[in-house]
Amino acid sequence: MPSPLYGYLGLLFAALFWGGNFMFGKIISADIPPIILNFSRWFPAAIILLLLFHRRLKPSLGLIRRYWLLLTALGILGIIFFPVFLYQGLLTTTALNASIYLAAVPMATLLINHLIFRDPIQPRMLFGAMLSFVGVLYLLIQGDPSNILHVNINNGDIWAIGSALSWAVYCSIVRLKPSQLPNSVFVTALVAIGVLLFTPVYLYAVIQGESAVYAELSANQWWIVLYLIVFPSILSYVFWNYGIGVVGSAKGASFTNAVPLFAALLSILILREPIHVYHLISSILIISGLVLCNRKVRSS
Repeated sequence: MPSPLYGYLGLLFAALFWGGNFMFGKIISADIPPIILNFSRWFPAAIILLLLFHRRLKPSLGLIRRYWLLLTALGILGIIFFPVFLYQGLLTTTALNASIYLAAVPMATLLINHLIFRDPIQPRMLFGAMLSFVGVLYLLIQGDPSNILHVNINNGDIWAIGSALSWAVYCSIVRLKPSQLPNSVFVTALVAIGVLLFTPVYLYAVIQGESAVYAELSANQWWIVLYLIVFPSILSYVFWNYGIGVVGSAKGASFTNAVPLFAALLSILILREPIHVYHLISSILIISGLVLCNRKVRSS
């Protein structure tokens, strides 16, 4: 059994890369239609994964066929619904709104696990998830409660809520991944399935002329697309699925709250945005919630 430390590190790196996806995705989603952006992100990722791990796929074909329904569900939830709904939502809603919905994922995962798998909801984990959620909310309103009054609900919010719910379900059912299936093969299979199912949607968008945007992209925008291909598409899913497999879905889902924190930190480091007191306070709340959610309780 891998050390829990490696599982937590995997979840942290996944959240870090997704924080970059959140930041860069908001920047580029206004320039590239969501369907085109999602396929441009995942099709190259699928090719890279197949080139890297195709030799490992053959010995695992039996397991892949046996668990094809699970892989298909995870591919639809994680490769299609989660990113497309998010990019679509960011067209008309704010990053503030979308982040608040994403911050509710750990609590939603606790509830889904309780309803589907009959997992008990430990008060400590619930309080930790709520504390971390408060930290995210404090970050998003920039320490000023009056900013919550500027949250306007529109169609984009519905898409963003759908994105968060799809990720909560993903976090809940990824626990069903067979332990015999290597993580690299697992990610390769679900990404390939997701891309295969998404291809007809992409081709329809191409027929509608949406792919013309490729000719208009700048070098910096292509670098952002490259980042989306390598880090949040490949490495985040490898690290996330590994971490969930080690520490469990309920504890692992709590690391979703680290995504807005990393997005803020990356904005400070990369975009040179100023750091404020509310960044420090929210960091303490989020980290405290994560520690509380994942603290091992000693038996007396």
